[in-house]
Amino acid sequence: MNSAEFDKAIKILQPYAIRNPYYAISQLILTILMLYFGILLSYYSILNSNFWILVVSIPITVAFMCRSYVIEHDCGHQSYFRSANLNDLTGNIIGFGIMIPYSMWKFIHNSHHMHVGNLDKRDFNPEIWTMTITEFRNASRIKRTLYTFMRSRFARLIIVPTVNYGLACRLIHPNFNKKAIVSVLIHNILYLLLFWLIISKIGFVSVFIIFFLPLILFFGIAAFTFYGQHQFEDTYWRADDEWNWKEATMYGATDLQSPVWFRWLIGNVVCHTAHHIHFQVPFYRLHEAQEALNNEFHFKKISITEVWHLLGLGLWDEEKQKLVPIKNASK
Repeated sequence: MNSAEFDKAIKILQPYAIRNPYYAISQLILTILMLYFGILLSYYSILNSNFWILVVSIPITVAFMCRSYVIEHDCGHQSYFRSANLNDLTGNIIGFGIMIPYSMWKFIHNSHHMHVGNLDKRDFNPEIWTMTITEFRNASRIKRTLYTFMRSRFARLIIVPTVNYGLACRLIHPNFNKKAIVSVLIHNILYLLLFWLIISKIGFVSVFIIFFLPLILFFGIAAFTFYGQHQFEDTYWRADDEWNWKEATMYGATDLQSPVWFRWLIGNVVCHTAHHIHFQVPFYRLHEAQEALNNEFHFKKISITEVWHLLGLGLWDEEKQKLVPIKNASK
């Protein structure tokens, strides 16, 4: 791929990198109100033993946790508001409700964009743990067993999301910058005080049903979506001396074909090629931006239903330049 193709893609997407502050504010207000409405409705349900209400309140909470992440994501890219300070303030507020410290997330997500597809920079790219066939064959039996389990469908959708977001977001990594470290520490202190106070009043079981269960479901939806964005057979992984950022950006992500309701839920982030090429495009313009891009380029289109199949791929084959099932390591 030459630079002219990338420049052409940027030119196509540039008209969509226009923020609508009125829409942004309305979505922010709606998301905050609906998230805490869902939480309070669940509390009302438990308080009055009307548990059937949970059938409505939990999906509402999950949906607007997803939408909260969408807003935090755009704030991190400075594409939600024109003001950097307003983006950071909004990101910190909206991220608190889904237990994802904004400055930490902003740091690791920007690292992902900077190093996507670079095999030698995987320590700086918080991408899904991906080993090459050679690395897997040379690994210890314990590491191979752990890796195989962590790449299984059960672990990827049930265990890994909760560990990545619930636990990893509470820890400090040596690669973090100062803002990310401070963000994690402050959030941890606030969460300890807040949950100690709430649990002492209504009990852990109630807090789990009202907040942690929807949070886990949100983490699962996020993990399912994130997997399909980069983990496909013909994705892009290269050693550092062969790696090209523009090429990785153009061809290392997918255009996940999804129903309208799912695109709304996760803020069009399934239009991931357009997002990686021009991350200043706000989420509410991503779909039309991706369509414009598809008129000029041939990008990988994958149905959202195919992600289940893609979960069966687990190793990068450096010879074939493909993501393959783990069982291929024995051939």
